[in-house]
Amino acid sequence: MNEHTDREIRVLLLLDESWNDDLYPNNNMTNWFGGFEHIRLFTVSGSSTYPKNDCCDDYFMIGENEMIKSLFGGKKVGHEYRLDKDTAAKEPASRVDVGENAGIKRIFSCETARLCQDLVWRFGRYDTEKLKDFLGKVKPDVIFSQRRANVKMCRLESTVLKYCDAPMLVYTGDDDYSLRQFSLSPVFWLRRFWVRKWIKKMMKQYRLVYSQSKSQMEEFEKAFGVDTEFLVKCGEFTEDKVHKTVHSPIHLVYAGKLYCNRWRTLKKTADEIAKINHESGDAGFVLDIYTRDRISKKQNRALNDGVNSIIHGAAAPEELAAIYQNSDITLHVEGLDLRNRLLTRHSFSTKVMDCLGSGCALMIFSWKEHSAYRVFSESGAAFTVDSGQRLYEVLSEIRRDSAVITDYANRAFVYGIENHNKKMIQKMLYEDFRKAVN
Repeated sequence: MNEHTDREIRVLLLLDESWNDDLYPNNNMTNWFGGFEHIRLFTVSGSSTYPKNDCCDDYFMIGENEMIKSLFGGKKVGHEYRLDKDTAAKEPASRVDVGENAGIKRIFSCETARLCQDLVWRFGRYDTEKLKDFLGKVKPDVIFSQRRANVKMCRLESTVLKYCDAPMLVYTGDDDYSLRQFSLSPVFWLRRFWVRKWIKKMMKQYRLVYSQSKSQMEEFEKAFGVDTEFLVKCGEFTEDKVHKTVHSPIHLVYAGKLYCNRWRTLKKTADEIAKINHESGDAGFVLDIYTRDRISKKQNRALNDGVNSIIHGAAAPEELAAIYQNSDITLHVEGLDLRNRLLTRHSFSTKVMDCLGSGCALMIFSWKEHSAYRVFSESGAAFTVDSGQRLYEVLSEIRRDSAVITDYANRAFVYGIENHNKKMIQKMLYEDFRKAVN
């Protein structure tokens, strides 16, 4: 920080999930606010799962199971909680979100389950007296909401603003407003218009909207005249990590989930690697996949031939550094079917920053209009491909001259240190909070 840092700012965070870094290891809140000087944090959390982090001590927790009970005559919901770092590890951690509940999903489709969750959070009864008491003690200077595309967070924002006269800044990583989506489910569109109505109401209350997508920023500015700012996860960039040599065979590594048809994009990657390896007569490339997801027989056949593509199972966060050290290209993929192209086009996965700071070269394989693809295509800091044919061409070029990998590894480092280092992001956030308060 520089000037203006003598003023401590009290920041109230509104979170959909528990701030628990064991359950949610890619939590943006810890990434942004860890080691952040001259602010004090308080949290209202839409979860009864115990928090666990090194940033915030004071919480108001609203559990989903309790909200369900409140619909049927149960008591009103919400209580204060103070995090004791010495005993936090002993607290039981349980996930209670309807959207994550396997039993609910067995009864309803995913869209119906999400609608049920919306109904719970719309008509469940907050203990507003306890919430007002908490907000009265906190007296926040600014509110920062990690908005999700659901009624839950919109109602929470609206309720807090009734009892708290502080400017609100919000962050979104979803395409939660536009109608540029594809679904044949009437429940999907019912939810879509309901959430749109809430967001349109709340937009008038926002001082600033952070987005992972520059195209979404343009849409919000045009539709609502609201101020916007680009914001994604910070990265950790160490020059010593940057790879100076290339392995043989050349290792592409993917570490993450297979949902939203990402596994099909990985299959395209494996197919092109197999094609090049067959044409050259040796194993010049191999795709290593690390995921906690359960692997179906179909996915195993597509992604685990033991030569061109290998599934290694889960890797703990502390293990990834060693995995990246023995790899050459970190891969981020998104689904290429119409539904998932539109669903994820404004997202900028937290994994991208991990890949960017890995020391490897970075490759983005997605639709051309995806937020991360556009950023890295314009900057030239990563290999960007949008089809199997284009991937084949890029891999063929790498096969002819593997030194391009170390060139892109250095590009990734330079781009990351100039655009996504933690000090720069925290300075921007502090200045935005300060301006909102003033």
